Amino acid sequence: MKRILIASILTSILISPMVIFADTLPPGPQNEADILAILNTVTNWVFTIFLAAAVIFILLGAFKFLTSAGDPGKVSSARDNLLYALIGIAVALMAKGFIALVKVILGVT
Repeated sequence: MKRILIASILTSILISPMVIFADTLPPGPQNEADILAILNTVTNWVFTIFLAAAVIFILLGAFKFLTSAGDPGKVSSARDNLLYALIGIAVALMAKGFIALVKVILGVT
């Protein structure tokens, strides 16, 4: 009962600003160009953040490789960092490809 009460209170707190400011919200995107512009901005941010994180992980992995001195645990940790960097690069590239996918779905060229 206590969990339901807490969940109800938190939900009402989170929803109340949407109800109060419903009249004053700016209009959403009006056409496909607006949607694509918003998605392009978001994917550019995602691309930049993931690429920066990938560079950091590559540098960290390279440093760990150089300082491992043959210790299997440190070499494994360095390989994990490089794997995480590759995953970050893949996610960043998928973010760029997401725009093309949305264009195909919306039928915009």
